[in-house]
Order: sequence, then structure tokens, then C-alpha cells
Amino acid sequence: MRQTILVLPDVSAVVQRAAALISQRIQFAIQERGRCTLALSGGTSVGNVFELLVADAAIDWPKVFLFWGDDRFVEQSNPYSSYKLADEKLLRAAPRLPPSNVFPVPVAAATPAEGAREYSQTIADFFGLKQGDWPRFDVTINGMGPDGHTASLFPNSPALDKTDEIAVMNHAGLAPWVDRVTLTFPVFNHARCVLFMATGRAKAQTLKMVLEGERNFHQHPAQGIAPVDGELIWLLDPSIAQLLDQKLLDQNGVAR
Repeated sequence: MRQTILVLPDVSAVVQRAAALISQRIQFAIQERGRCTLALSGGTSVGNVFELLVADAAIDWPKVFLFWGDDRFVEQSNPYSSYKLADEKLLRAAPRLPPSNVFPVPVAAATPAEGAREYSQTIADFFGLKQGDWPRFDVTINGMGPDGHTASLFPNSPALDKTDEIAVMNHAGLAPWVDRVTLTFPVFNHARCVLFMATGRAKAQTLKMVLEGERNFHQHPAQGIAPVDGELIWLLDPSIAQLLDQKLLDQNGVAR
């Protein structure tokens, strides 16, 4: 695993750097393999990244394929839906992005568990997986919650120990209290690049535990993200990074 920690001047700079890194990796993936696969997430900052990506003329959208790292099991028009955010900020605006390139969590399934099974099969079919194989996303966009969760992998939840499934259902670990469908640790850990965007003073202590504390991914699920053959990039603002040891930053390519 190649880990990089970048502390940037403010949230706006985090958004801009995230968009630039994603664009670079999209272009590289298309050049090397003819397509790029992204696993998206939700949140205001991610929505701002989407807007920058849409405006980037260097991205060949017909060769970009979009999935979700997780989503809430609600209708796609629901304000809690990460699909809704992407639809408004990215899907409708990305030039020449075919609808067939978009693979949302199947929230029309009978139950979250059934939705997770369907999503697992969709991903396996897209990547042409054989038994025991894992999908290899080019980029996953991740956040970190105040409890240390990422995607919908919440502390002490059953999903943390799922090592033989691509996607699973998980109950909410914090509000909004709706069930989720989430990719599992092995999926994230087989990605070529996992990009964390994390900001805000309220998460500073959690981030310190995730990056410097004793390893316990059941308490701090973000610790469970460790790509086996890929990049792990943390984009931070100064307020969330304020408690980190300077030695850690010096060792991990910190850029100010």
C-alpha cells in the first residue's frame, strides 16, 4: 500500500485537489485499459467535486463507468440518497455520459439484503469475475464519519466481517436511521486508488485514532481500508489534521 496524506489550506482546496486527482486517474485508466471505473460516495464536498469533474474537458465520459461505494436504501428521489446528489451534480451534466455506464444501488429491490445481492451480481458481471475474484475499481471516493465509519461500514457492525461478499446490507450506525447497502472491505482494498476526503475540527480526534492509534477496525472502520496493491490518499483540511503527529505527516508526503 502506498499512503499519502495531504493537508491542504481549506475545504475548497481539498475539493479542488480531489477533482484534479480523480481526473488524472480517469485519464490514466482510459489510456492504459480503455475505461475507468469509479465508486462514488455522497456529501456536500463530494457534490462540489462532481461539479468540477463535469467542467473538466479532459475527461472522456463515454469511457467512465460509475458505481456507488454505498447508498441508503431509499428511493432515488429521496434527499438521503447519494444517487440523488450524483444525479443532480454529475449524471445530468457530464457530457455524453451514457445511462448504461451508471450502476446505482438497486433500491427498488424487495429488501436491502436483496438489493445487496443484486448489486454484488451486477458488479461481478460487469468485471467478469470468477469465483474468489474481487472487482478492481480504478478509484473509490471515501469519507470518514465522526465515529470513524467509511462508506456504510459502521463501528461494531456485522458488515465489517464480511470477507466473501462484494456488497452487503448494513443497519445505520448514525442518523439518518435507514438501512444501507455498502461495498465491503475486500472491494475497497482491491481498488487501485482509495481517495479519502476528510475535513472539520469535530473529526480531529477520530482521525488521529484512525491514523495513529492501535489498529482496531471494529472500533474505527476507516482503519480497515488498506489497499493491497494500490494507493491510499488522504486529503485533509488543517482543522481535522491539527492533532496529527508531525512525524506522520512528514513520512507521508504531506503538502501544505
